[in-house]
Amino acid sequence: MEKRIKVLLYSHYFYPALGGLENVSLTLAEGFTQNQIDCKVITTSPDNGTKSFPFEVIRNPKTKQQIDLVKWCDIVLFNGASLALQPWVVFYNKPFIWVHQSYLVSCIDGLGWVEGEKAPLKPFASFLYHTRLKGVRWGVTQGLKLSIKRLFAKCFVKKNVAITKWVQDIEPLPRQIQIYNPFPLDQFLSNNNNNPEYDFIYLGRIVSEKGVSTLLKAFAKLHQKISYNPKLLLVGDGNWRPKMESLANKLNISEFITFAGKKSGSELVEFVSKGKIAVVPSEWYEPMGGVALELMAAGKILIVSEFGGLKECVEDAGLTFPNGDFEALSNCMLKLLEDEGLQNELKLRGKERIKLFHPSIFVAQYIDLIKQLL
Repeated sequence: MEKRIKVLLYSHYFYPALGGLENVSLTLAEGFTQNQIDCKVITTSPDNGTKSFPFEVIRNPKTKQQIDLVKWCDIVLFNGASLALQPWVVFYNKPFIWVHQSYLVSCIDGLGWVEGEKAPLKPFASFLYHTRLKGVRWGVTQGLKLSIKRLFAKCFVKKNVAITKWVQDIEPLPRQIQIYNPFPLDQFLSNNNNNPEYDFIYLGRIVSEKGVSTLLKAFAKLHQKISYNPKLLLVGDGNWRPKMESLANKLNISEFITFAGKKSGSELVEFVSKGKIAVVPSEWYEPMGGVALELMAAGKILIVSEFGGLKECVEDAGLTFPNGDFEALSNCMLKLLEDEGLQNELKLRGKERIKLFHPSIFVAQYIDLIKQLL
């Protein structure tokens, strides 16, 4: 009988936390289990006791338990470039994979976005930027952490995985391959509402880097160009929501906008069905942008920002505009409203495009990679 592979999956955030990283980790763990691979998940996210899994989830393990788990597994998969579980992984000579979900080995903040504005994505430029921002001591400390991560990525990691070609180009690392994130899309594929209530929909966190201010300015500009009053639905929440509600008032478009708040599960699918044209206006360079895939799976017509992983995922199944350019976004919105033929064409392209992103494809690629490394 063939020996079952044992994978230890480290995910800093996991259910019941909600977000792209958490969804990808859950999809991977479920996929491994379904394919007869023993998987255990380590996370820092506390439990709320509302869900059980077909695999073991260990939350905030102590040192002794960490060591036992590392000794148990054949390979460690870090969903994120993390130094967690070190030095045990190196000491026990366990092969490990780093999945690069953001820019954690390129810049100190790991995002390239600080306090509402873009920050450098190159190591030395990032060090200088953060030193000026927060002082020499903080800059040196964080710069040292970044150097250690870069050392691990270059010398110790068995395989670096970039989630898009965009990330692969931004963070060129040795022993690196590209595998797209396996986002769970099935719940959105069943969305068949042909009578949406809103002309436009935004889905995501309402925070500075997601470009909601760009969307509101574009939406206000659109109202000046068109004879009727389109409607916009925003699904999500975040620390910029009060600012965005205030901006909508200032732009005199509040009566045409609905802030629906945070939704999940079947309620999220229901709210997504209410919108016709989806806008993903991130000012930040999204490493991939799973929300665009969810919206495409739900049959939405897409407009996404150009720089980052969004355009790579959407390709010709949507329109693009330069990040932060509300005039260009407004023109895209107007173009789609006035051209029903283009709407239908993009919708058909989206149906074909989304077939390339079924999560089972990428789970299989991870399993092949793990078998190859073992």
